[in-house]
Amino acid sequence: MNPANQMIKRIIKLLPVLIGSSVLHAQNYQGKIVNIKENGLHQIVLSPDVIAATHNNTDFIRIFDSKHNEAPYIVRNGNFKKSDFRQFPISSRNIIPNVVTSVIISNENTINLDNLTLKIANTEIEKKYNISGSNDQKEWFGLVDNQIISGLNEPGKTSVEKNFSFPLNNYKFLKFDFLDKNSLPINVLKAGLEYDNVVANAKTALQNFEQKITTDKNSKQSIITITFPNEQVINGISFDILSPSFYQRDARILINKSRVYKRKTENYREEFVAFQIRSKSNNQFGFPDLFTKELIIEINNQDNPPLDITKINLFQFQKKILADLKAGETYTLDINPQLSAPRYDLVNSGINLNQNYPDATITDLKETNHSTHPETGKAFWQTPFFVWACIIIAIVIIGFFAMGLIKDMNKKAE
Repeated sequence: MNPANQMIKRIIKLLPVLIGSSVLHAQNYQGKIVNIKENGLHQIVLSPDVIAATHNNTDFIRIFDSKHNEAPYIVRNGNFKKSDFRQFPISSRNIIPNVVTSVIISNENTINLDNLTLKIANTEIEKKYNISGSNDQKEWFGLVDNQIISGLNEPGKTSVEKNFSFPLNNYKFLKFDFLDKNSLPINVLKAGLEYDNVVANAKTALQNFEQKITTDKNSKQSIITITFPNEQVINGISFDILSPSFYQRDARILINKSRVYKRKTENYREEFVAFQIRSKSNNQFGFPDLFTKELIIEINNQDNPPLDITKINLFQFQKKILADLKAGETYTLDINPQLSAPRYDLVNSGINLNQNYPDATITDLKETNHSTHPETGKAFWQTPFFVWACIIIAIVIIGFFAMGLIKDMNKKAE
């Protein structure tokens, strides 16, 4: 074949690659944010599908309300605090008009307590109160006397939670006496003990992957190939092993790579992480973000029988975003790879990141052809115009040099 024709064919083959990369770069996604039950900060867990759509880059995320106004957010990684509420039964309520409202809380398991949280219906009233304890509801012993509770109105809610502290005790019954001499009674709805659990590196199990296990007798290795439909962020792996009863095997994770060598593309495998599988451990291993569609696990068996692996689990560290949302408003989450990192002052506003916030959820994540909202914070070099201009310039440059080469080849042929 004529060298000139070969060169032209190579140029033509490059065009789909350049155009295809531009199309991939411009893939957008959109989902709905639901389960917003009150006004204020909400935490939103980013599912594996959402993280995959962002290509593991939360800079591409924007939240819009129904009027296309941007809702600021911050990203939360690492440890998360989860608040739990253990409810204690209210055994009795007694109101003596214009005198006192008595609420008796049952501590039937005689737990050591130095505080309780009461859920109280909203009111603008301030109250003086006393707290006492008893084991038989006949003889009462003082704990707190003549204190004042205020701030019993929380905007956007119908009730408020207030914590009451008192000396450590384990009485079976605790009585709260709210003095009603100058005002009507307050309405105590619930009582309980609120405490925080810190969840370290909360994990999400990855689903919808295929695995293939083979044994190479020559290399004495078990080779496990795991494939996802799309690229996913993977932060850890665990193995459920049935037999043998005792084992210790070296293993490693490999990922597929490619490089250009002497004007040719070579495919090869690179070690990402190595570890040891042992019978006396839980065989769970964590590692930094691995964003891939396929991974290969090699287990060195030496002269031992292969491990009988019943299940392989893959997981991803949870990522959450924290956003200030309003109940009754409609919000969408947009993913646009052409956007740069947003600059919100929410991150410097003094928000307590250790506090527990209500959850909102992302649903109906779908790929869209283009963003349905105004593109904010975008630099010129991130616009489609700039991308296509670069492609056209690259084609012109390649064509210019190709034509020069073709002319030189034709002269030599003559």
